[in-house]
Amino acid sequence: MEIFGHEYGFMLTVGASAEVAELCPGGDLTRISEALDGRFADTVEVTARFVVAMAGGYDASRLYAGEPVEHPPLTVNMLKALSFAKFQEVQRAAMASFRGDTTPSVEVEPSKKKETLSE
Repeated sequence: MEIFGHEYGFMLTVGASAEVAELCPGGDLTRISEALDGRFADTVEVTARFVVAMAGGYDASRLYAGEPVEHPPLTVNMLKALSFAKFQEVQRAAMASFRGDTTPSVEVEPSKKKETLSE
């Protein structure tokens, strides 16, 4: 996602999830939609902090994997300087990553049930 001429990614790392949980009622990550609902000014602030946490998670993951991060850290003030349309686009991208990263994956083990061969 391009923001002010730089490419940013979003990832719900353990650190980012702790930051996002702090924005949620009761510190409950599953209540993120409640945190993003309310007065416009409050919603903008929570959304910006959510996006910054997700971008920070992505950058930290890349850095620790030995990959370069060649853009300035994303900040709340940078996000507040975006047009409303761009702000919404960034929010959608961060939320899509959040949803993708919180979708449980299920590993299926082979059945322990004995198969019978019929002749």
